[in-house]
Amino acid sequence: MNKTIKTLALASVVGLAASQACAAGIKEIRWGVDGGYPPFDVLSPSGEITGFDPDIAKAVCAELKARCVFVKQPFDSMIAALNANKYDAIIASLNITPERLKEVAFTDKYYASAPQLVARKNSKLQPTVQSLAGKTVGVQSGSIHEALAKKLWAGKGVKITTYGNQDNVYLDLASGRIDAALQDNIQAAASFLNTERGKNFAFAGNKLGESTPIAIAVRKNDAELKAAINRALTAIRGNGSYERIRKQYFAFDIYN
Repeated sequence: MNKTIKTLALASVVGLAASQACAAGIKEIRWGVDGGYPPFDVLSPSGEITGFDPDIAKAVCAELKARCVFVKQPFDSMIAALNANKYDAIIASLNITPERLKEVAFTDKYYASAPQLVARKNSKLQPTVQSLAGKTVGVQSGSIHEALAKKLWAGKGVKITTYGNQDNVYLDLASGRIDAALQDNIQAAASFLNTERGKNFAFAGNKLGESTPIAIAVRKNDAELKAAINRALTAIRGNGSYERIRKQYFAFDIYN
């Protein structure tokens, strides 16, 4: 019995040491970020990228005792830049999709959301072809919302206009240059609808589908980095760091 306990204890120590060695081998993580998707990531006047996503990245780095470096990249070329080794991971509110899984590997989720249309409160618009006929819907270029809008409405009398970042979508929506915007419902609520500039707008109809997981993307051959980030995500969910960060940006659960 004692021999068995000692063997198990030794195996546990060896496993822990191997895990620590794996994490210790990651000295730096270069993160691809967008900078135009508040409150998840925001480009400040000083050039610093701030927001929920960078804060989660910093918490992951702290857990792994690794240096964090942020690299700004246009959203629609993020995956290509990752695979070209411009950075090591993408933390930019990426939904896990079958198409993206062909190009990258994803970690465990760090939040979940669903697409939903936003329009003026008195517009009576709904996310249907009949309601949007003759209207213009704005979406972020390269996003799942662009793909969904085109799938549902393109070629059916609805104009789809793309933008380099989500903030520009809201600028044109507020100015009346577009009639509606399709985006992540959590992002829309936090950065537009619950702000002064979005006071005359609301969700138009129900969300389009169930909430889907949002995760960090790494190169397919970066199994060590993926495993390390997953360990760190589990740790910050368990030690309260994740909730402390979440509460800085959202008054409601965004994980489930």
